[in-house]
Amino acid sequence: MKGLAIPKLRKVRITRKGWIRKLDKLVSEIVILRDKRCVVCGTLHKLTCGHLFSRIAYNTRWNLTNCHAQCLSCNFRHEHDAFPYMEWFRKKFGQAALNRLHRKYETMSHFKDYDLEKEYKQLLRVKERIA
Repeated sequence: MKGLAIPKLRKVRITRKGWIRKLDKLVSEIVILRDKRCVVCGTLHKLTCGHLFSRIAYNTRWNLTNCHAQCLSCNFRHEHDAFPYMEWFRKKFGQAALNRLHRKYETMSHFKDYDLEKEYKQLLRVKERIA
């Protein structure tokens, strides 16, 4: 079969934005599997991944101590009134854990693409243990 060229398979490179999306999705799946219900009100419906401290800081964005299952309404409510979620966390884990998490949230870190990939692989192992 002369003349037929076999195309080379190129390794698909995942962009930074792609790693961030994959990490967000994976953490959400882990949190919902782990918690099984809204940590604030206890409902089983419309569960999302709630973040005690904002997703803007990558230090805590995918930290499973910062992420818990919340129903859509409790997650939305947290934007305007953080007290119920904060109080649940304080009762469950203690003030010292809240302070440690807050310090981590306020610490600046820069994540390279390979850091995101490493984080993803670690979280995949966590999901395998939970599932």
